[in-house]
Amino acid sequence: MEDNLNGKGPVNGDFGVPEGLLDELRLMAREGRLAAVRRTRLELVEEWLDRGASAEIACKRLTRFNHDVISAVLEAHIAEYPWLAQCAFMEFGSGGREEMVPGSDQDNGLLVPVAVDEAELDACTQSIVVALDGAGLPLCDGGVMVSNPEWRGNFDAWLARLTGWLSNPAEKGPWQSGLILDFRAVFGAGDEVRRMRERLWEYVRTKPIALSLLVRELTDYRLPLTLFGAFVTERDGPWHGFLNIKKSVLAHLTNSARILALKYGVRPHNTCDRIRALGGAGHIDGHHARALLGGWEYLQRKRLDIGLECDRSGLPPHNYVNPAALDQGERVRLKAAIHAVEKLVRLVQAGSGL
Repeated sequence: MEDNLNGKGPVNGDFGVPEGLLDELRLMAREGRLAAVRRTRLELVEEWLDRGASAEIACKRLTRFNHDVISAVLEAHIAEYPWLAQCAFMEFGSGGREEMVPGSDQDNGLLVPVAVDEAELDACTQSIVVALDGAGLPLCDGGVMVSNPEWRGNFDAWLARLTGWLSNPAEKGPWQSGLILDFRAVFGAGDEVRRMRERLWEYVRTKPIALSLLVRELTDYRLPLTLFGAFVTERDGPWHGFLNIKKSVLAHLTNSARILALKYGVRPHNTCDRIRALGGAGHIDGHHARALLGGWEYLQRKRLDIGLECDRSGLPPHNYVNPAALDQGERVRLKAAIHAVEKLVRLVQAGSGL
């Protein structure tokens, strides 16, 4: 695959969702054949990778497939809850950035512009999240789902809630910044969701405390390599000797790219597209941008492979790799990714990104 820095994305083939599949998903959702959706998802990912799709393309296609699943489930609920057609269903985090992998859980919210009986709203949203779970989008352990009253409301309630979370250090939680700054409409009033996102990003860009909180999330970053180049892995527990590539590396790349995107008004929502735009505009050195893209591609491909292997083995997906089990070439690529991300984190921490 050839990467470029002009914001147009990778040069690659079209590895799309088969034509007519959305209609089939609608039928599956209406008939409750949710297990079939789970199997279709994994078969598609495996096919895309076997045909040579990059991790970036596979993640974008998988996210769009998941969004089609969500739309099908919501459409199936409108018959019983007609007011749902006036709402907007939002995806946060990796779903908002089109970076989902097998096993990505639900991070969603509902924009409700009409008055709805609270008991009916509870029943509807609970049914939705259970259906999505059955279709292979696991429930969120942190409760970031439309079934939680904190993740639904009208436009004004949403904007007040999100800005309040971002401006108050005491509100910091597992959803902080990365989750609530990257969101998009999957179903319904997309214009209102885009307007809310613009208002939120403008708020962050003009409030020093909000920006400082974003940067503070990077202060605990520690390069998962020793001075002698050995990997720093889990010291005990079931993952002793393993490295969490999402928590230790990818999350810092994503957060740093977002902070730079905020500063420079970069429009793309996807991390790779942000890096290309930042590199193309000269905000990140071209060589460094290519190293970051290569690192993201390697790490995310590992997550895709792990997800597929876990499914074959009947195990829950995870984000751990054992550096000792990697061949020399992979260890070199992993170290290169870690160094590229550290350089980006230090750039932001030093103030170049503010």
